[in-house]
Parts: sequence; structure tokens; C-alpha cells
Amino acid sequence: MLASAVVLSGCGVVDPGSQRRAERPGDDPPAQTREQSPSEEPLQPKNDPLAGDGPLFAHFKRVRAADPCDLVPHAMLKKYGPEQLTVRGSGITECQYLTGHSDASKSVYSFKIDLHAHFEQDDAEDAEQEELDGRTIYREEYSTDSASHRSCHYKVPYEGVEGSALALDLLKTPPQGKESQEWPQRCAAAKQYLGAVMDKILELPPRKGRAVGIMGKDPCARKDDLLAAIGGSYKLVDVRYSGPYSCDLELANKAKNQKLTLASSLAFHERQTGGESTAEVKNRRLTMNGLYTLNSRSDHQVSKSCRNSVELRRATNSRRNDAHYVTVGLSSGKLELKDADDGFEAPPVSCALVTKLTRIVLDGVRSSS
Repeated sequence: MLASAVVLSGCGVVDPGSQRRAERPGDDPPAQTREQSPSEEPLQPKNDPLAGDGPLFAHFKRVRAADPCDLVPHAMLKKYGPEQLTVRGSGITECQYLTGHSDASKSVYSFKIDLHAHFEQDDAEDAEQEELDGRTIYREEYSTDSASHRSCHYKVPYEGVEGSALALDLLKTPPQGKESQEWPQRCAAAKQYLGAVMDKILELPPRKGRAVGIMGKDPCARKDDLLAAIGGSYKLVDVRYSGPYSCDLELANKAKNQKLTLASSLAFHERQTGGESTAEVKNRRLTMNGLYTLNSRSDHQVSKSCRNSVELRRATNSRRNDAHYVTVGLSSGKLELKDADDGFEAPPVSCALVTKLTRIVLDGVRSSS
């Protein structure tokens, strides 16, 4: 999910002598040429629940302050077999408890909780409504789930928070070489697990230990510094959090009908190696301040971008996909694309600027450790 990541010098940077340099996103034009009036006018704010001051913003802060692995009921799960792994999911808000990996003759049970799973009224209408300890919970069936006969999926909405729910995914995997069979007790087992952890999780208690690496960190905590680095020719339109550890700063230059999106996200993952480069997408492996880094830049007609993914902390061992990644990207496009704009060419994006923005986010993560 972490596409790619860092260029230290300036991929796609225009020759300093070129007149197009001032047009590159993030570069301030000379004072005498800057459009003061139209571009300075604030755009209408979006009525968006994911906005930086929307109802989910405070909820995401509480989610970041909690640790899902603190909330796993280890003693209760021992009846399913000895614990083999307790691992974090890529979104940091997940924790998965696994049994039986070391014994191929035994079934493997997986209990995965997620402190933030997207859930709205439309999702509730497509799910089976049940009751558990006075709370309404929702059982979901996935059409693409080939293991539905041995798995169960529940979501429990947070009270007063539209768009977020506690999620539990339970899965039984048969011993190696054995045929997959139905597990009739799967949802009863899932409800027993939920009954043990549900109330505590929904309170989102703060983590027990110190937040390490990217855990608990706000990817847009250095918003003001990021905006200052981009410059004044683009004005902030919206701050949008698509999850506790993922945010976008949306900026616009109304006079030129151009937009910029600065995306900043934090995630756990296995070491990223980067994809194959093409004529329009270039990938490179580099280092930033001694940290393993990937850089990806794209050069499409209607949107250009540059993105860095930096491995802040290596995985703890080969069996855990828990390397800490910080990803920062900048993309350009048209503010309002119309049919008459077939010939529109997105302005180039400076990878040197993206490297500067990446360092700002990295500094924010480290300084709050």
C-alpha cells in the first residue's frame, strides 16, 4: 500500500534559468508577479466529516492515543491454542492474535481487532443487526470471502461518531493439507471475544507504554511548517483526514485554476522494494539521512506527482511486517477540469520540495516521541 518514495536532489526540477521555474508548485513567484487578489480569496469550506475540524478529528486523536495490542484478552484466547504471534496491521489501529503457526497438524485461529473501521448508515443497512450486552452490533458478509464458512466479521459503531466502528475479524484455518470445513461456532466465538473487550475498547483507553516510532503520531502535526514550505501562491482549502494516520492538505491557486494535494501518512509494512518504472512513472531506491527510502514520481498530463516513503524503523524480525513507514507526496492538477480543458497540462512537481516536506514530517514524528 505504500507505493514508493524519495528523491534528494530534485527529480523533475526545471532548469533554474527557465521561466517555468516560478510556475512549479511550491515555488513562490516574484512579489511583483504574484496574483494578490483572486488567489488570496478563501474558497468555501467543504462540509466534510473527515475535515481537520470535523467530527472525526477528535475521535481519530483518541484512536491514535490508544494501542490495540494492549486490549487483546490473551488469557481468554488460550483455549484456541498457544499464542504464536500478536502482530499489528498496516494501519496501526489493528492488532491480530494468531495461534498454532508452529504446529502444522493444528488449526490456526486468527482474531484481528481494528480500532477504526469505516462504517456508516449505508453499511448498517447491508449488515445483519444483532444485540450484545445491550449494544447493537453488525455482522457483515463479504461476497468475495471464500472463507465465509469458517470466518465471522462484526462491527460495533462508536456512540456519537458517524463513520467509525470497532471491527473484529475471526478466521479459522485448517491444518496444512486438510480440507477446509465449516466452523459452526465461528460467530458465537466472535461474540464471546467481543463481549470480553468491547466496552473497554470503545472507551479508547490511552496506551500503557510510550508511543514508539510512528505510533500515536499525527501525520499532519506540522501542518503550518508544511504550508510555509510550499509557499504563498497556493492557499489552503481543506485539511482532510481519511483515517487516524492519513491526512491530505488540499491547496488551490484560483487565479491559475490549479490545485495541489499534499498527502501524509504513517503505516506499518514489510520492507518496500518499489515497482517497475514505466515511461510515465519512475521509481528509485535511495537513502534519506541514512534511512532506506523509496521515491516515485509520475508525469501524467492531467496530474503530476512526487512521493517519498521512508523506512523510519526496520521490521523487528522476518516474520513481522511491522517496519515503520512515513510517506509524503505532492500532486498537482486542475482545480476545476472541464470538457474544454482537454489540452490541460498539469504543472510539474518539485521532488526537491517533496524531500523538504518529508523531512518536516519526519522531524514531527521524531520530536513527539
